[in-house]
This record gives sequence, structure tokens and C-alpha cells, in this order.
Amino acid sequence: MKRILYVICVLLVSVSFVSAQTTYASKKEIKEYETAVLLMGDGKYTEALPKLQALVRSNKEFVDAAWTLAELYGYMNNEAKMLQTLEGVAKPKLPRYYNSVMRLAKAYHNTCNYEKAIATYELIPQKEMTYYKMAQKAISQCKDGIELASSPIPFQAKNMGPNINTQYDDYWPSITADENLFSTTVNIGKLEGQSTVGKGVHEDIFISKKQNGSWGKIQNAGQSLNSIGNEGAQCFSLDGRYLFFIACDRQQGMGGCDIYYSIREGDGWSKAINPGAPLNSKHWETYPSLSPTGDELYFASTRPGGVGKSDIWKCKVKIKDDGMLEFSEPVNMGTPINTADDEQSPFIHADNHTLFFSSKGHKGLGKMDIFVSYKDENGKWSQPKNMGYPLNTCRDEIGFVVNANGDKAFYSSDGQEKNGKGREVYEIDMTKNPLKPMKKMKYSRGKIVDEATGKPIQTKINVYSTKTNEKVFTSVSDKSTGEFVTCVPEGEETGLNVNKRGYMLISEHFDNDKAVKLDDKKGMALEKIEVGKKITLKNIFYDFDKSTLKTASYNELDNLIQFLKTNPTVKIRLCGHTDSKGNAEYNKKLSDTRAKTAYDYLVKKGINASRLEYKGYGAEQPIADNKTDEGRALNRRTEFLIIGK
Repeated sequence: MKRILYVICVLLVSVSFVSAQTTYASKKEIKEYETAVLLMGDGKYTEALPKLQALVRSNKEFVDAAWTLAELYGYMNNEAKMLQTLEGVAKPKLPRYYNSVMRLAKAYHNTCNYEKAIATYELIPQKEMTYYKMAQKAISQCKDGIELASSPIPFQAKNMGPNINTQYDDYWPSITADENLFSTTVNIGKLEGQSTVGKGVHEDIFISKKQNGSWGKIQNAGQSLNSIGNEGAQCFSLDGRYLFFIACDRQQGMGGCDIYYSIREGDGWSKAINPGAPLNSKHWETYPSLSPTGDELYFASTRPGGVGKSDIWKCKVKIKDDGMLEFSEPVNMGTPINTADDEQSPFIHADNHTLFFSSKGHKGLGKMDIFVSYKDENGKWSQPKNMGYPLNTCRDEIGFVVNANGDKAFYSSDGQEKNGKGREVYEIDMTKNPLKPMKKMKYSRGKIVDEATGKPIQTKINVYSTKTNEKVFTSVSDKSTGEFVTCVPEGEETGLNVNKRGYMLISEHFDNDKAVKLDDKKGMALEKIEVGKKITLKNIFYDFDKSTLKTASYNELDNLIQFLKTNPTVKIRLCGHTDSKGNAEYNKKLSDTRAKTAYDYLVKKGINASRLEYKGYGAEQPIADNKTDEGRALNRRTEFLIIGK
């Protein structure tokens, strides 16, 4: 914020230097003007205002004073006076007429008056080549705005109220999959229409927790995240285990603003971690958003190698066993996401196929608009679509997030109600919006504990589609509580696995017609590896009455391979089982060949055959009643048995 004001101040002083060269103002008027500019630079708006007003009244040809007065009205959120002032100097007989015309046209454009903006831009003749090119581009943008505004989308925004919004500017909302944590950036000390210079205004991260179905009073996140400087543009990981955010001008920073992250530990947060290069650079990095699979981070940056000014980038992420993160070299997302202009505030939805972001370069209503793009099965992103009017306006719309279910969105605006409170956070009903996320997602809470001691265990939990083998979610259990959250697509069959060194696997399967149900009280128990213990691999599937593995089995077997690599001395037997239908000899043979198929997969993938055995047991070892369909389904299974450690 201080840097922005510094730039504004420099620009204003530059204008005053220009005015000193003009013959349209006396030395006394120039001196009075320079005094007003310095007062503005110091944030003393109310003292600068009468001086500029007096200069504009007394000397119509002193257009510099009128331009600066219009800027001051803009800072004070007085659009009517800003336009009136510029209209007063956009006269053919006054000095620098076309400069004033351009300023007036931009002011109309920035206040959503597209028709007047077009009419004013059209006053610029082709001989004024620099202004003419700018005007023609702006006319095209205004026509886009008129077209989009003529077809409004279903839109209903609700102010989130005093428990989320403060008396200051509130923006950058973020929410977890279980909708129990909500976060915003609060610009402490920033009041609408007032200067921030010399008032200790700074940005901090605030967090609210849901209490009895309602949001509790939002609170400062504390010293582990915030400092005396600026922190914000934060984003929870979907499970709330991580909080990514931006901090500027810290000693350990590589550039002006770097990406940091913190790990949730019980009710608190770890000390903020700057991962350094290659994620951060000497350039500007901001607006981080972690994929639900935990393996990609989307963010905006001005680093070289992009398509435009500020571009959207992404990098690979590796979650280590202790919860720390490693980041790969970032890759620019390229077209069609990025343009020659600015793209910012990416948000990857819980479905991992829907990307919301803000852009100046795509067809919009003016300044930053919110867009959405969809990723197909081949990883290709669709041409971005404007989220439409009245969600988007001629002003800046940034920081748009959607809940996991896809029926609610959250964003910040200073023009939704014009209630004199500056930027506030709003909740949006997305049920009738045609530009929803591709998939609805459901969440479930669980807990990982040691089977023998009941103590919590920190480990990774992976969830994937058994139809496509695509990973859909990765979570990390809390180090102090063992708790975790998973998020899965509605209406799809999924597999869940947990793989921790020294422990047996956890393998779960969830049908598409059932919610993911996990016992978050008792917890999922990890058993120590011991000879004689066995685990049912619930996500291994074969073609009907055959021993051919379905591709949906690969993820489960790959997880078993990882288990064997993590525990390199362990030896196992793959055990095939059938239900009691059919001939006993046939069932024995079928189960044996199925176990052999899984054995062959492991050997082909590099597991030494000396660590493996396989055997078919037919229907000899049922675990459920063979008289029911459900029982028979449970009996048709593949297990692995520990035969050496």
C-alpha cells in the first residue's frame, strides 16, 4: 500500500512539474498547486481539497489543477464530483483538450457508463495517433461491456455480516472443504474514502471458525502468520491443513512479495515458512492456490518467460512425510489462460478441473473480470468464459472462490451495496449459475491413530477415482490430533489408501451411491507390521469370471508397491479368494490365477520375486455370509499376508 501511494505521489509531483512549464497559471497559482499536491502525498485530503477547488474556480485554463482535483475526488469515492470536474475542462477552447477528453472517457468507462465513454472516446481524431489508438481499443472494450451487461446471469449476493466483515476493507476470502474455517485479508486502518498515509495501515490475515452452524467473530490469525508488515491473499488447502499466503518485504524474502505457507497443528499454526527458490524469485509472486490433490500450486507472477504482464503459473508440489513441502520449477500456463495483459488470483476448485481467475486481457466489462476455464481428460484448458454481469462490472473483481459442493461462492466488492464501508465479503448463490464447477464434491472427516496405543499419527491420505485411476484428493493428518478431511466427487466410486513406514496399509473403497463415511471419533487404526497380519486390498478388480486385472486396480497395486519399497525387508503372499458359487475346484483355480496376475504386476514393476508369493484359496476362507449378494461381494477379494519382515 505504501509503495502504491509513493508511486501516486511521484506521478502527482511530475504533473506539478509539467504545470510549472505552462503559461496558463501564475507563479502564485503554481505554488498553491504544488502545496496541494504535497498535502495529498501526505494523505491530507481534506486540506488539499479546498486549495484545488479554489484554483479550478479561479482559473479554467489551469487544467492540471482540475485533473488532480478529479483524482482526489476519485480517492475520496466521490464519482459524481470527479466526472463533473473533468467535464468542466473537456472543452475544445481549453488547453490540452484531447488529454482532458481521454481522462473524461476513462472516468465514464471506470464508472460503467459505457455509452458516454464511447461517445467521448470517439471525439479523439486519427491525427492524435497515440490517443486515437488507446481510444479505439477502449471503445472495443466498452462494446464488450455493453454486450455482456445486456445478458445478465443469475446472481444473488449476500453480505456475510459483521462476524466476517470488519469496519475496514475486507477481501481475499478462503474456505475449507468442510466449511468450518473461513479466512479474509483485512486492511487494518483502511476506511473508505480516507487516506492511508501515516496511519500505520497494514494488511493482516484473519480467521473465523464455524460455531453451532454460524460463523464466529473473525479474529487476527496471530504472530505465527502476521507481522508489522503486510500479509494477505491467503488460501487454505482444501482440508485446512495448510494456509498459503503472501508476505511482503520480509528479511528472508527473495522479492518484494513472496509466497509463504504454514501448517495447521491442532488449533494453531506453525511458524510461516518461505520455501525460497524456485517457487519464489526476485520478482512478484502472489495469489497461491493449492490443488485438491496436493501436488500442484497455482499462483500469479511477473517473472520473465510469461505471455503478458502478470501471468498465472503453476508448479509441482511434493508433500513430505513430516508435512513439509517441496516445490518444482514453475511453468507458465500459457494460452488460452494467459494474455498479453494481466491475469491474477487463480483459484483451483475442489474438483481439480475448474479454474477461476481474474483477467484484464480477455473479453470483459472493464478492469479485472472473473473468468472460468475447464480442464478436459487430457489436461487441456478450455477457452476462458466471462462469469458475466452483474458479478463482473467495470471495476476490479478479484479473489473469487467456490465451495467444494459448488453451490456457493465468495468474493469481495466495494460496489455491491455502496454502503460506505469499503470492500466487504459477499456470499453468492451459485445454484442457478451456468458456469459452475464441473463436479460437486463431498467431504468427510477422519482420524489416523496407532492401533496399539491410540496415539495420533501424521501421514498422507490419498483418494483416487477407481474408474479413471485419477488422483482426486490428498490430505495430511494433523500431527497433534491425527485428524484429516477428505473430499471426493459426488456420484463416483473412489478408493482411499494410507501408507506409513513401519505400518500395514489402510485400503478403503466407497461406492458411488454412498457417502464417504469415516469414523472421526474412533479413528482409522494403523497396525504395526507383523508376520501373520493381512490386509484386504479393497480396490483390486478383475473382469467377470476372469483373472484379467481392470485398470481401476492399478492405483491400489501401485500403492502396494510403494509399501514394499518403503519397507524393503518385508515379504508378502498375495492371497486370492472367491465366493462359494460354482465348482470348488474351479474357484480354487480362478483365485490362484487372479493372485498370480497381481503377483506378475508387482514383479513387472520392479519388486523382486524373492519377496513375493501367491496362492488361491477359492471359497475356503469366507469373511461374510455367502447367502447374500453383499456377503458374496466381500468374499471375492485379494489380500496380502505378511510372511517375513
